[in-house]
Amino acid sequence: MTATILVATDLSPRADRAVNRAFRLARAMGADVLLATVIDSELPEDVARPMAEAAATRLTRFAAAIPQAAEVRHATRIVTGDPSSAIPRLADETDAALVVLGLHRDRPFLDLLRETTMERIVRHISRPVLLVRDPVDHDYATLMAALDFAPASTAALQIAARLAPGAAIHGVHALHIPYRGFIAPHGSSIAIAPFRRSAEMRLAEWRAQNDLPARLADVALVEGAAHLVLNAEIEARRPDLLVLGAHGRAGAAPSILGSLANDLMRAPPCDLLVAR
Repeated sequence: MTATILVATDLSPRADRAVNRAFRLARAMGADVLLATVIDSELPEDVARPMAEAAATRLTRFAAAIPQAAEVRHATRIVTGDPSSAIPRLADETDAALVVLGLHRDRPFLDLLRETTMERIVRHISRPVLLVRDPVDHDYATLMAALDFAPASTAALQIAARLAPGAAIHGVHALHIPYRGFIAPHGSSIAIAPFRRSAEMRLAEWRAQNDLPARLADVALVEGAAHLVLNAEIEARRPDLLVLGAHGRAGAAPSILGSLANDLMRAPPCDLLVAR
């Protein structure tokens, strides 16, 4: 059965890149595209109906203007409800292999107080989500996978490798040393050695137990906090797709996604793939 890529758009210019990337991926993968937009179910019927009709027309015109539209089978869908529940529900109904989203609208004050719509969608969904930030003028060339050797990051890596079959893949694992200041206050390599050996053993077991892409040539074991390690590796490698796993059940509390995933979704340094 042909895979379906679901791309959700609010019909704003921010979403153009997500739609373009969805069509580009679908053409390469031989997948179908479903473009969807959500109409607020709280709106009065006499307001919601013309909005839905106008949105359907705009979606159809938008899809037809995509360069790959003639080569990719696609459809449009208007759904009602709250995006954080409507999009995950539609993804399940259509058995979407991938959900593609654009970046959320930046609202600094409100974003400090609550989750963004994008974060809520990712938290409620059980399928991989691609957040598109960058212009869609090339296939992905360099992937960076944040690895903790858990099933979520493994799944994210495997999915990313299928999305970008020609890309170089780099892995990074943040080597956390608890109570670092007490164990090795002066950077003693002897004190740190057991932690590194343990990480190397986990890496070897992970490679042996999983079907990993052959292009994953190296996994850097870098001491430090995950945020700092990842930022440094991104600066050095300049990936165009960052890959990480999100832990926990779909719909669980925001903290289950992890602070790293939440922070990256709010301000991704490049396109970001999140998978459970």
